[in-house]
Amino acid sequence: MRHAIAHDLGADGSRSDAERTLTDEGRANTRAAARAMAWLELDIDAIWTSPLARARQTAEIVAEGLKKTSVMREAPELAPSGGTEQAVSALTRLGRGTSALLVGHEPDLSRLVAYLVWGGLDAERVAFKKGALCRIDCLAGVRPGKAILRWLLTPKQLRLLAPR
Repeated sequence: MRHAIAHDLGADGSRSDAERTLTDEGRANTRAAARAMAWLELDIDAIWTSPLARARQTAEIVAEGLKKTSVMREAPELAPSGGTEQAVSALTRLGRGTSALLVGHEPDLSRLVAYLVWGGLDAERVAFKKGALCRIDCLAGVRPGKAILRWLLTPKQLRLLAPR
């Protein structure tokens, strides 16, 4: 999942990109996304988030909505330019059959999906809007080109799926 809509630098009192927080619209969209994820009955064992404020806030809202706050942790590998190889290495430490929600940034998430699904780092193949959610299955392990892209939902699609 890509973090939701965040304030421009300084508009929320932030002094660095890492401190930028979610807008009211971003928070509302994320709450709707969490409701959609619950409706989809996604079974999530771990929630990993970039340490940047906007990603952490997105993950916290989803974790609360899914009642999964105990499985949330910060993952430095998901910070901007944390590196695809580092993220893959961290994912390989998850137990087989473990499902994880990763909350991060562009273009890193697109690169990770492209690497796992197609075996390359061509981020142009995946369009992650702010607040979008993608499901990939790594049935053959976390290896390049071996994952299956099941779906990619835009924030609008998530809002439409969310029960009111």
